[in-house]
Amino acid sequence: MKIKRDIPEVNYSNFHKKQSDFEIVTNHEVFVEKPMSGANRFKPHRIHFYAILFIKEGEGNHFIDFKTYQYKKGSILFIAKDQVHAFEWNLARDARFMLFTEDFFQKSRLGSTLIQKTGLFNYHLNDPLLQLDDEQYEVFNNLVSQIEEEYSREDDFATEEIILSSLRIFLCLAERIRKNKRTKQTPSIYQEEFSIFQKLLKNHLFESRKVQFYADKMNISTKKLNRITRDILNLPAKEYIHDVLIIEIKRFLMNTNLSAKEISYKTGFEEVTNFVKYFKKYSGMTPAQFKKKFHK
Repeated sequence: MKIKRDIPEVNYSNFHKKQSDFEIVTNHEVFVEKPMSGANRFKPHRIHFYAILFIKEGEGNHFIDFKTYQYKKGSILFIAKDQVHAFEWNLARDARFMLFTEDFFQKSRLGSTLIQKTGLFNYHLNDPLLQLDDEQYEVFNNLVSQIEEEYSREDDFATEEIILSSLRIFLCLAERIRKNKRTKQTPSIYQEEFSIFQKLLKNHLFESRKVQFYADKMNISTKKLNRITRDILNLPAKEYIHDVLIIEIKRFLMNTNLSAKEISYKTGFEEVTNFVKYFKKYSGMTPAQFKKKFHK
């Protein structure tokens, strides 16, 4: 995998030429057979592709965006593009790690918007860990086995299309389970507007932290924007903006080569003292304390 040297950020690069935008690897391959030069897979690093960790057997922990998630047989972990994650050394487990780019889904008209329509990779809305029961596990395990078998074939007729179809079924079934576990269904009108808000945040987060700024971009009132975020997240828009910004700052702080002053400028703060106060207010620790905690 290609690594940017100034920060542990991992770009997608396939290991097998026959599949340019998708890969499935075993637990042993992740830990032993496939070196990742420039970044330690057991230390937090940001990925620029989508990933799914499917646990067939065993127990352990996985680190995603500064939280530790406990997994067991039947656990599925969804890691979104641009998230920070890290593996735990665990050769005893049996797992499959599927990695793919957004372009992989763009090849199919039916699947081109699937990533956006499901909440599986929307880490601001949903927990990245989905736990299957025994019956569900058998269905998903068969799908993963089918994907793995197709992937291991020599170039054959419709290999990529079959993998894409199986992965699409995997994601649709997972989304159905996730939705059925929720006690409240979000009205579609709010979901669509919230998605617009999320895209605006992604593009303008370091430009403005003001609710009015985003409400104006959406041509709605601040009252309407707050109603949207409260309905979906049970949070006012201002708090959600702060939550998103704190995650991004934490990701920057994982890079020990950047000073607090440099990060403050990158994330839209004119004064480093204001940046430090802001981070401590919403994270409970100073930037220096956070870096010390995660760079032991």
